[in-house]
Amino acid sequence: MSVQRLVFAPVVLGLVLGFQVDALPALTEMPASVAESPPVVSKQTVPKPIPGLNPDQVYHILVAEVAGRQGDMRLASTHYLKAAELTRAPELAELAVRAAIGAEDDAVADEAMVLWLTLAPTAPDAHQVAAFLRLKAGDREGALIHLQRLVELSGQGGEAAFAKAAAILARLPTPQERLAMMEALIERFPERADAHQALAMLAAGLSHPEVAERAARRAMALRPDWDEPRLLLVRLLLSDDKRAEARALLESFVEANPGARSLKMLYGQLLVDEREFSSARQVFESMLREYPKDPDILFAVGILSLQLEDLAGARLHFGRLYETGQRQDEAAFYLGQTAERAEDIATALDWYARVGGAHADDARVRLAFLRAKRGEVSQAREILQQMRDQSSDNALALFMVEAEILEEVGRSEEARAVYDEALAVFPENDSLLYARGLHAMKHGWIELGERDLRQIIASDPEHADALNALGYTLADQTDRFEEALALIERAHALKPDEPAILDSLGWVYYRLGDLERALEYLQQANALLQDGEIAAHLGEVLWALGRHAEAWAVWDKAVAADPDHVYLQAVVSRHRLSRGVPENRDATSN
Repeated sequence: MSVQRLVFAPVVLGLVLGFQVDALPALTEMPASVAESPPVVSKQTVPKPIPGLNPDQVYHILVAEVAGRQGDMRLASTHYLKAAELTRAPELAELAVRAAIGAEDDAVADEAMVLWLTLAPTAPDAHQVAAFLRLKAGDREGALIHLQRLVELSGQGGEAAFAKAAAILARLPTPQERLAMMEALIERFPERADAHQALAMLAAGLSHPEVAERAARRAMALRPDWDEPRLLLVRLLLSDDKRAEARALLESFVEANPGARSLKMLYGQLLVDEREFSSARQVFESMLREYPKDPDILFAVGILSLQLEDLAGARLHFGRLYETGQRQDEAAFYLGQTAERAEDIATALDWYARVGGAHADDARVRLAFLRAKRGEVSQAREILQQMRDQSSDNALALFMVEAEILEEVGRSEEARAVYDEALAVFPENDSLLYARGLHAMKHGWIELGERDLRQIIASDPEHADALNALGYTLADQTDRFEEALALIERAHALKPDEPAILDSLGWVYYRLGDLERALEYLQQANALLQDGEIAAHLGEVLWALGRHAEAWAVWDKAVAADPDHVYLQAVVSRHRLSRGVPENRDATSN
């Protein structure tokens, strides 16, 4: 019985799976500036030195400063305001406003705000804070006036000004009100692309894609050479599952602007998401000609080379990435992966030993696997035990990794002991019970495996994988076929399109002698997933039906795809021997 066939689920840790193309950024990830952030309106700072102060002015400033340091914002605001009135210094008026806001003293804040605007009528920050106070007071028209001045006074920095406006509007209670206020502000700047882009980003952040898309298109029309609206529009289309439109639009953008780095990066990511890995690599490689040391591009080409089994290309680009001094932990980890795939264990161990940061645990697990592979099982176990001692966060998964390592090197009894130890630490944990149950079934310890799987089902009657695993085992290794069928049917009701469960259904019907129904389910499973054990079962049923040529065709195709599949090879060898067919039989012979 194949444990892999029963599980059809991720192995315990992503860190034992090796490379995943998901290491590349998500396509629909919005720019950080979409997220709302409140304006800084309550900071307390030491005022800049003001020359020529008289003792009275110095007194008020010192009292305000000491009060602010002690957290008494109300006292600080009063004395900063008095100092500002005496010195006519706008910096002190600003501090008075901010301290009053911190103290939630609206009266002093408003009084100090009037003074600040009088002393610094063209200061963008003054109008930003004034808009905040007007909005807080419910005066939306007054807030709009100050937001308009904020944008006008910001000049070429209009994008940042609109972002500040959006942050202030976050005070409004509903998304609809925030959008309405932003749209009212945008109406005062109808021909500014940055205004419409700000609206698009706010709408995207508030999950109003139609408003966002319309505003992004307007920004593009007003400023055709600006990439940001294009990027946002593509991401909006992708988020709305309009993939074909997004791709066509992005391809037209890239063709018209071949030097646009951000657009080409997104196009490459889109191709990755479409699993067009070769085309994606070509896009990123073309960018390396212009940006030969860009760490993100080097990483992308390295990842895609690994995905395409181009180990030399992966080694080259991850090596170049490591030499840049950036993303070195990731580069070292994937250089270890590359060496491991090339079966250069010594080099893989060297690279994994260099990995720190977010990939450190992944690398240490790979070190353990490779040490065990070299026969250094005790050292491998020591690595995992040290990891468990250092952090309990991954203890459960690390127990399972240790058991998997022991299983791989043929120490099944020790693997079982690790599962037992883990269950003593994490009693009644379904993941552990499931893993130990499958381990037991694989080695013929049916009673233990059945007990573990039934314990899971008792606590979770809809655990489809446990139902299927137990049902399949009973069908395959006992004569309790009706009981097996009932369990597998329950699993099938929960996951009707799961290939492993369809395979189990086909196999139990085969064991019951219902060959036509067995064939139906096994053909469904084989259509959904090309797997050695499914193919082995399908061939068995075809053979039993007398359709020997079809059986051999299924087996030969499966062997060509996975020549090392143990269960499949055992079935094929048995049928060869039973008919006296030589081991190197031609796929076309019968």
